[in-house]
Amino acid sequence: MEQVAERCGALAAAGPAEGADFTAGNLDAWEKAANQVLEFGKDIDRQLFLRLLPEDSPARQITALAEAAGAAIGRLRSGGLSAEEREAAEADLRRFGEALAALARHAREEKGRLNGAAAFLLYDTYGFPLDLTQLLARENGLTVDTEGFERRMEEQRRRARAAQKREVIEVAQIDEAPPTEFLGYDELSVQGRIEEVVRLKNRVAVILDRTACYAEMGGQVGDTGRLIVGDREWRIADTRKVGEAWLHFLDTPANAGNDDLPQPGTEARLEVDVPRREAIQRHHTVTHLLHWALHEVVGPEAVQKGSYVGPDKLTFDFSSAPLTPAQVADVERLVNERILGNAPVSWVEVKYDHIRHRPDIMQFFGEKYGEWVRVVQIGGRPQALDGYAMELCGGTHTRATGEIGLFRVLGESAIAAGIRRIEAVAGLQAWQTVREEAALIEKLAGRVNSPVAELEKKIANLLEHQKQLEKQLRAMQQQQAAMEARRLEGQAQTIGGVPAILARVDADGNTLQAIANELKGRFPGVVVLAGAAGGQVALVAAVGGELTRRFQAGRIIQQIAPLVEGRGGGRPEMARGGGKNPAGIEAALAKARELLG
Repeated sequence: MEQVAERCGALAAAGPAEGADFTAGNLDAWEKAANQVLEFGKDIDRQLFLRLLPEDSPARQITALAEAAGAAIGRLRSGGLSAEEREAAEADLRRFGEALAALARHAREEKGRLNGAAAFLLYDTYGFPLDLTQLLARENGLTVDTEGFERRMEEQRRRARAAQKREVIEVAQIDEAPPTEFLGYDELSVQGRIEEVVRLKNRVAVILDRTACYAEMGGQVGDTGRLIVGDREWRIADTRKVGEAWLHFLDTPANAGNDDLPQPGTEARLEVDVPRREAIQRHHTVTHLLHWALHEVVGPEAVQKGSYVGPDKLTFDFSSAPLTPAQVADVERLVNERILGNAPVSWVEVKYDHIRHRPDIMQFFGEKYGEWVRVVQIGGRPQALDGYAMELCGGTHTRATGEIGLFRVLGESAIAAGIRRIEAVAGLQAWQTVREEAALIEKLAGRVNSPVAELEKKIANLLEHQKQLEKQLRAMQQQQAAMEARRLEGQAQTIGGVPAILARVDADGNTLQAIANELKGRFPGVVVLAGAAGGQVALVAAVGGELTRRFQAGRIIQQIAPLVEGRGGGRPEMARGGGKNPAGIEAALAKARELLG
């Protein structure tokens, strides 16, 4: 601890005096301090030291603040900043200075003493008994805060007892959960402490003090991964956020015994499923490119209404009239051109008031934003807010558009009045889609015995040949209908003084309709035809001339169709029906005879 105090004091002295202007000379001093902090992180176990600082101490974020300060120095040196941009950069430096001072102050206060939090961390994480820690401390001229150690032990016992009793039904019922520090923008694995283990109705969730897993938000699905405690590990099946806590859902039955679950208060390592995260990032960054391309092709009226970003695909909902095939092709081409351009993708946190009126930064109007927002930009100078596609976004992204690889639109459709949806894939999923499409084309070419290059011509010839065959078939069917009509006309009878043809002709409805049409032109009476084809019944009725005053074809069909378990209807002179019981055909014809007599 004494070495830590000396090093922190040197770091604090490296920065300029408090309240100094950000001149060129002072920027050098700030840069030196930031670089030393980053180097300091390599020499001192941050898991063992920084995590012992008070929860509200800005020094807990010292490394991240040092990186932000370095970026701010670069922007200040480049010049050409607006007043708002300069203020934001200077604010980054001030926050770093506050953290640096807090770090040195804490190290001085702890000089010559190992506090209870440190002793407990050695016991809980590294297995050091308290008496061994006291022995090693004495050998190095240090004392140990045993009261602080016992307080930490009791807190761990209390958390374990509470967690064993806790059972909730819905995620929304989890309240007052400890906050989780999200490090997943820059880290894909972290060491953390398990704060709570929560049993839900059919799942188990773990809350840690820090995480690299992205929780489902803003249309982006939650991360999966592994939770490792000692030599045991659990699969993380999903990550959600409730309040300021990240819930890591384990692929473990909710009725698992306590011995089968990680325990509150223990240290754990959390690892993100990296290939899955990278696939999600490709789909998220390309969603921003898609949004930009729609504005280029359709116009600014193509306003985002929702999205889904997963490892397998993306969907993007927007307000627009239906897109033409040419517009969809233009959007796909523009996105792929930008992917090939390999523009940098960067993000920066700024005050919302500084960018809220900038039309070039896309945002959901009506959405409530906090004081600070995260802007993701594509192109331009990193973090300079001069890219060609910029949006308020808290999701994870690629570092350059070239990492996306390939973009393919799967379809464009309506999901509501005035709302369209584009479904698309990127990266390996896009390649797989293109490969499957090529394989299908090759298969179809083989089926019609044609080279792929001549497939379109071959299909056109086949369609024309099919058209001619269908024309010939219709002519033959018409001839057959005329022949059948003449045969039936010879079987006409008089029922109740009405000329009639009541007959069973086993054929489909279209054939019966063609026969009735032939009879209608030359037979002045009532025609009722019934037949079966493929297990289905077809009914047709026609009434000629003045007879429609006494008999209506539609009413005849309505009364006989129930006998074949069907229904139908139509005009007084012509009607059709159908059913599903061929056994009732004779009864239906008998009913028709009864109606005429």
